[in-house]
Amino acid sequence: MVKKSDSPAKSGAPAARPFGPPIKPGPGSLIAPKLAPGLGKVIRPDAPEDKRRSQRVMLRVRANIHVTLQGKQSSFEITTLSVNDHGAIVVVERNLPAGTMLVLEHGNTKERVACKVVRTAREMPEGYQVPIEFDSPAPDFWKIAFPPTDWRPQD
Repeated sequence: MVKKSDSPAKSGAPAARPFGPPIKPGPGSLIAPKLAPGLGKVIRPDAPEDKRRSQRVMLRVRANIHVTLQGKQSSFEITTLSVNDHGAIVVVERNLPAGTMLVLEHGNTKERVACKVVRTAREMPEGYQVPIEFDSPAPDFWKIAFPPTDWRPQD
């Protein structure tokens, strides 16, 4: 029998589960996650395989984006951080909200492709890191050969 003076609320001790087996972290639990060396990325051995549609390639390309903001046509010089068949992560001098429609113009070829901002931008010292997605896949837009989809870097 527990006395009132021994209750966790008054004694300062954390409340305990009175019955049942100890709680164990289940699949996908973030309890004590392991971090990838040098990447700061959570590794989950039980996580499903990455479902990315195409390989990302770290590539710096100068380009321009053309966008209508508040009813006014604007153009910005940008630089890519990474590219793939379906879009890119670009650095822009101003924040562009998710869902913004734009036209991306390749700096060297002057080829243009319609895109949209797919997620909220992340602020960084150089500007805003903005993920964009082509309206339809354009594997030849970047003028590089992408690795096959089953390619994995050696550890």
